[in-house]
Amino acid sequence: MPSPVGHALAGLASGWLIRGNRIDGPDGRREAALFAGLGALADLDLLFGLHSGPTHGVGAALLAAAFAWSPWIPAAARAQLTLAVACMLAYASHTLLDWLGSDTSPPIGIMALWPLSREYYESGLHVFVAVSRRIWQPETFWMQNLTALMRELLILVPPLLLIGWLRRVRRS
Repeated sequence: MPSPVGHALAGLASGWLIRGNRIDGPDGRREAALFAGLGALADLDLLFGLHSGPTHGVGAALLAAAFAWSPWIPAAARAQLTLAVACMLAYASHTLLDWLGSDTSPPIGIMALWPLSREYYESGLHVFVAVSRRIWQPETFWMQNLTALMRELLILVPPLLLIGWLRRVRRS
């Protein structure tokens, strides 16, 4: 499963696919932080010993969209809808990356279709290397995580840069 850095980069890229006309300035930075945070948010379930469960499913992504579309966030209707879709994609990017990652901790896979299904799913295509949470084994912990991070950066930074560039060009 990817690192928080990989998840944040994927969340940012996913959110910017739909939204991100104002990449510069305080609004753009807040939006970037929102998308990056949503990309990594599902892993908060680690604090409760429930990793890869319902927080990693499409239902949780829909909840993120519902929150962004809520009436207490002031915005024009179209802007609010695009924000909701961008938030949903940013959150759902976590599900996609974990599904494409190698999982070494049982239960293997993620509840990608929660709440429709409580089954765990894992892709046979392991694009992302599992990060280690075994800090008590420093000889493997650091090397494995550095290797995983470098691979994530090589895979995720080019599309993120391309999306950012396209958003700037489109805005000009």
